[in-house]
Amino acid sequence: MGLFEFLMVLVSVVIGLGLSEILTGGANLIRVRDQVRFYWIHIAFQFGVFFALMQQWWEFWDMEGVGEISFMAVLVILGPPIFLFLIANLLYPKNVENVDLEEYYFRQSPVLWGLVIAGTLEGTFLQPLVLGEPVLHPANISGIPMVVLCVALAASKNRRVHAILGPLIILIVILDTILANPAIAAS
Repeated sequence: MGLFEFLMVLVSVVIGLGLSEILTGGANLIRVRDQVRFYWIHIAFQFGVFFALMQQWWEFWDMEGVGEISFMAVLVILGPPIFLFLIANLLYPKNVENVDLEEYYFRQSPVLWGLVIAGTLEGTFLQPLVLGEPVLHPANISGIPMVVLCVALAASKNRRVHAILGPLIILIVILDTILANPAIAAS
């Protein structure tokens, strides 16, 4: 087993746990759908977290050529997937019966968007520094508007702000993945 495979196992476990939270949480909501008041932004957030977890796994392929890595770098690399796991876990109420997802979303939104900010800051700025890569690389540029938009979402309870900025953030994540790293290939 090479270094990349060794690292990929750990990252994949964390990402897999996050995906499990999203899939299980979504299935639990569907199971009691007659007792749930759904909210479209909450549903969009679920899809956004799912896509962000897949993005983390997809972009980890860039680590394929790493010949040496420090323990601190491994901890930093694990940061964004860990933040996404926490978001995925906190996105769903423990008891999904008779839940109003709009109320739940706005109660959780400062924490959820705060975790998005932390994960984005770590992945955009700290991770390149620890890995000896340039911070202002084209693949990292999307992190700057992401942080600004997430700060607005973490601070706001305005439904219109969330209705505009939430989907915009999901679009940024999708475009960042498609444009910055559209394909992976064996070396």
